Amino acid sequence: MKLSGRGHGVLRSRSPIVSDPIGQNLGDTMKSLLSCFFVASGLTLAAGSAAAESFPDRPLKILSAFPAGGSTDIIARTLAAKLQASTGQPVVVENRVGATGSIAVQGVTSAAADGYTMLFHTSALIITPWLSKVPYDPLRDLIPLTRPAMAAYVFVVRPTLPIKNLKDFVDYAREHPGKLSCSTYGVGSPPHLALEMLKKAAGIDVLHVPYRGFAQALPDMASGQLDCGIDTQMNYQPHILSGAVRAVAITDSKPSKVFPQADPIGAVYPNAKVLAWQGMFVKAGTPADIVEKLGSELRKAIQMPDVQERMTSTGFEPVGDTPQEFAAVYRQDYEAFGNIIKERGIATQ
Repeated sequence: MKLSGRGHGVLRSRSPIVSDPIGQNLGDTMKSLLSCFFVASGLTLAAGSAAAESFPDRPLKILSAFPAGGSTDIIARTLAAKLQASTGQPVVVENRVGATGSIAVQGVTSAAADGYTMLFHTSALIITPWLSKVPYDPLRDLIPLTRPAMAAYVFVVRPTLPIKNLKDFVDYAREHPGKLSCSTYGVGSPPHLALEMLKKAAGIDVLHVPYRGFAQALPDMASGQLDCGIDTQMNYQPHILSGAVRAVAITDSKPSKVFPQADPIGAVYPNAKVLAWQGMFVKAGTPADIVEKLGSELRKAIQMPDVQERMTSTGFEPVGDTPQEFAAVYRQDYEAFGNIIKERGIATQ
């Protein structure tokens, strides 16, 4: 040590380079931990890939929220048969009906997140939570696999009205605010929400009259007590063909193959497009590679000619989108339905 600077008493020293055993040990420890992490990650990925390769190695279940024998059940069982043939494992369809579909949903969310239990539901899955308390979160608790099929609703009027198309309907409604009455099969149903979306987009006032079904609405439409209705194309098809009602619009953005004369509402009012879809899901937390494998097998089945024929015969259009594509539609529809329900103050009680 030297005194530098005459009379200033400034002390200068050269700092020695010393080893830091603690820092060195920490560095070594971190390197070891990182090595273990990457090894563990590799083993986990390898295990996941191996699980997907061997999946499924036991029977699969599809829980349907709807009764046996209906169009939704027919498609669920058609896909189950194809999935069984492609995987070599039994695929059982169980109809878990009740509580507006919540029983079937709970059957999936309470099962293991392993892909062996799937849900078959419709767009009602993302409407019900906006109308009543349910024991699940449709966005958080489920992973979309694919939409097997979808369909637009048809908008009909009684033939005694001077309404031939969508423009006529909107013009007539504007000239007679609050005078037209329109039926659907229930408060908060997709046709009801389609009506409310059209009313909002077109700036018209039409009275919604809920019925238990289109069959109950037809006599009132024939007598002139009811002016219009929205329901499935298959339900109204024979009555449109007979001239009992007139098809003026479809709740899609493109024309209907069944009723090409009906104007696509979505082409004029994009925010009023409503499609009824059927969807398949697994529980959240299911490994991504198993989700992809199930989605791929289902898409292959949906593309088969006999499956597509079965879907079209029940009034649906085959879809077969990817999990990612369906997830985007699923969230978009959830938000759109929620917005119109809140804006219009729609409640089932």
